[in-house]
Amino acid sequence: MAQATFSHTVNVTVSSQQAWDALQNYQTWGNIGPVSSVSNPVNQPDGVLASFDWVANVGSKAYPGKAWVTGYDSISRYELTMDSSEIAGDVVATIVPTGDTSCDVTIEITFRTKGILSAMFFPAIKGALASGFPQQVEDIAAGIVQANA
Repeated sequence: MAQATFSHTVNVTVSSQQAWDALQNYQTWGNIGPVSSVSNPVNQPDGVLASFDWVANVGSKAYPGKAWVTGYDSISRYELTMDSSEIAGDVVATIVPTGDTSCDVTIEITFRTKGILSAMFFPAIKGALASGFPQQVEDIAAGIVQANA
């Protein structure tokens, strides 16, 4: 099973609480890594995003999957596992305050192949993530700021 890890950090001009709240919106995760869409969010009673459905496109075929929270430390760390028949991964988002109204948001994704098709397309998937992941995180950061404008 092949795997790759990517990480990117962005400073955002919102409080750590505001960044945390934005990461609990399932739509925030709709374009990260191999994810092409998200739906059906479920939140825990404390508001933490517990799970959602997602779709990965591998080799021009869509593979539905499920994402669920695997750990969190409110306002500082949020961890998800994402799984489908062809591709799976782990996402870790960390929030580090840099002032009263700013923080660094780091998103790290480790994805791994599960099926034959994703293994065949692994070099292409890895290349696409390597070139696109920083912009995806920048877009998430812009969304966080915009949600709090």
